[in-house]
Amino acid sequence: MKGNFLMSKPLLSVIMISYLLLIGCEDKETNNNQAGEEVITHDIDAIGASGFYFNLSSGTEVDSSSTWHVSFQMIPVEFGEATYMMPSLILGATTYTAEYTDILFEDMEDTPDSFMSDYFQDASAVQYSGSNEVLQYDMQSHTVSVKDPERVFVVYELGNHKTYKIQFNEYVSGVIVFQYGSL
Repeated sequence: MKGNFLMSKPLLSVIMISYLLLIGCEDKETNNNQAGEEVITHDIDAIGASGFYFNLSSGTEVDSSSTWHVSFQMIPVEFGEATYMMPSLILGATTYTAEYTDILFEDMEDTPDSFMSDYFQDASAVQYSGSNEVLQYDMQSHTVSVKDPERVFVVYELGNHKTYKIQFNEYVSGVIVFQYGSL
């Protein structure tokens, strides 16, 4: 019996050392949000749709009476004598937002130092026909698409002082795909 115990002691030592090496060499990621969470909205231009409201802190869709940070809604836009409903990004009242074109979503790990001088003074800049619109309408093909989908937006939430990065990837038939992560 004593001989079997001595035989298994070296085996146990090898197993323990292997286990410690495996744990010690594990790649520890410091920022789990580098890839971002992908969100797919419901059809915002469906008849009777009230829009899509998203709370970045909870990572959930909420109703319009709750705290939300980004929303996609159909807004009335006048073209000559007619008014059409156009899909548009709306920023929440409790946010500061800035746009960055010189960095990839995956590479952004911290809030840019220039954020407080970069954020939009007018939140409507990202709405349809705004200077930084997210969704654009092509009059020739009569289609809506994400304008410059490589852009990264940084959103600072005033309520809990957290900052997020967002990238709007695609718009197809009233459905928006975007990714976000915390900074």
